[in-house]
Amino acid sequence: MIYTIKKLYSNFLNSLNGLKLALKEHSFLIEILAGLILIPYLFIADLNGIFKIIIFSIYFILLALELLNTSIEKLADKITKENDIDIKKIKDLSSASVFVILILLIILLIISIII
Repeated sequence: MIYTIKKLYSNFLNSLNGLKLALKEHSFLIEILAGLILIPYLFIADLNGIFKIIIFSIYFILLALELLNTSIEKLADKITKENDIDIKKIKDLSSASVFVILILLIILLIISIII
């Protein structure tokens, strides 16, 4: 039991360290700043509660995918800094995942403004 608590605490500290590192990344920082606008908007907007939860959830999925994208890019750079076509494809695919969820979030926000 004590080992489990120590392990959970260690995992918690590792997660906080990861967030601290992520806040040094330009893209993640921009998305956090956008959230400072998005979250108050969701509280103020006259929207269905479920719709607000969906937008809020998609925003946090965006942040999670940005963390994964950054991790993949850093790992790929650690493997080789040289121009490698396969690593470029991996980075592009990872970046595309962020782009897709960002487009979904934008579409949902446009819908929230229209309705």
